[in-house]
Amino acid sequence: MALLLVAALLGGFMTFAVFLPFGVLTALLAAPFGGSLFTLMAGVLLAYLRTRAERRVEPAANMPSAAHVTRSATL
Repeated sequence: MALLLVAALLGGFMTFAVFLPFGVLTALLAAPFGGSLFTLMAGVLLAYLRTRAERRVEPAANMPSAAHVTRSATL
């Protein structure tokens, strides 16, 4: 969550700085849109990285345990 907050603040400030030559009012109105766009990009990146990490761990989690194998052999 902290990364999303930082992305929103940085995106807002950067958008404000880019649109400042067009006027202060335009820069103030554009800043929330830039902050939201940066937050969206950071959220998509976080979701991608987390699912990629989970995909690496998943095959080991699906392996049968020793108790499961022993129980099925005794039945």
